[in-house]
Amino acid sequence: MNALKSRKEIEINFVKACDQSAELINISSSLYRIAQSDMAETMVMLRDNWKGGSAGSFYDKTAQLREQLMNNAQDLVKIADHIHHTADLIYRAELIAIGVSN
Repeated sequence: MNALKSRKEIEINFVKACDQSAELINISSSLYRIAQSDMAETMVMLRDNWKGGSAGSFYDKTAQLREQLMNNAQDLVKIADHIHHTADLIYRAELIAIGVSN
């Protein structure tokens, strides 16, 4: 049994990894957009309209959540970049292993 993958299998795996990386970028963009616009607008409305005793505490917690959401979005971009970079390295190495130069 041949342990090496075919060129087609190598290319399919590379495309799958790139697609997963792109999906993480899309998710990251959505999260960042939510944090930057939707949550920011909601926080402004809360600050302007809620004057109760717990309003300040709720606003602060919402600000923390917004910051965490933006950090998570940035982390997803880093993960996506890592997936893409690793996929590229593996792709090149597997092509070399089967004797195909790119």
